[in-house]
Amino acid sequence: MTWRGCRAQLSADVQLVGDGGGKAPQLARAVSGAENVARLLATVYPLMARADIRFEPHEVNGQPGALFRDRDGKVLHILALDVLDGQIQTIRSVINPDKLGHLGTVADAWAVDQEVKQVRKRTQ
Repeated sequence: MTWRGCRAQLSADVQLVGDGGGKAPQLARAVSGAENVARLLATVYPLMARADIRFEPHEVNGQPGALFRDRDGKVLHILALDVLDGQIQTIRSVINPDKLGHLGTVADAWAVDQEVKQVRKRTQ
């Protein structure tokens, strides 16, 4: 998905929030606004794909979302989307391993983070 394609799905005041619980890499703070969130997603997710991180649609608390897995099929993180009137209002990224264990074997998020950073260096 392109940045503009992503942007079209987001409400103007969308927020992306992360929960690493101090046990996994996470956003330093929430990202707000459609432009900022779209740019972040359009930058990060292609890098993750190059690091062989895959996602599958997954319902989260009755809302649409996605489950991300590392190349070994271990759970890396989950996204939950709060959708209203066809637009994404909030994106919640949970990467805290304590909150993912019920979904399967949990990946080493720190190792995956380092791998994604290496991919980024090679593509710059």
